[in-house]
Amino acid sequence: MTRPRPTTERREAEKLGRTAEAACVLALRLRGWNVVTTRFRPPRGQGAGEIDIVARRGRVLAFIEVKARETETDAAESLTPRQQQRIARAAEVFLAANPELADLDCRFDVMLVGRLTAPVHLEDAWRPGW
Repeated sequence: MTRPRPTTERREAEKLGRTAEAACVLALRLRGWNVVTTRFRPPRGQGAGEIDIVARRGRVLAFIEVKARETETDAAESLTPRQQQRIARAAEVFLAANPELADLDCRFDVMLVGRLTAPVHLEDAWRPGW
């Protein structure tokens, strides 16, 4: 079975998301973060979502969700509790696959990108119910 082709609107949203992720990676590196990986996706069937950026600075390991919308406010309002759960599950899978990082101080951050704004980094934006 083949997947339906993405709509023009969906392709534009994906392009905006990738551009925003690249801007966030650059912003993180300029602030002294080491980007461990981008677009981490666990195997299917684990009920886990994609982690846009995993970055480390010192003893902090941040799982970062990038939200790009027309405005920062729209971006901030677009992260749902279900997405948070899926990202937290993906973080568990990531740490199981990378046990050398499991003893770091882990947190969940969000980076907001409006169409005409630089990325805004919200540190420790939420805490999963681990």
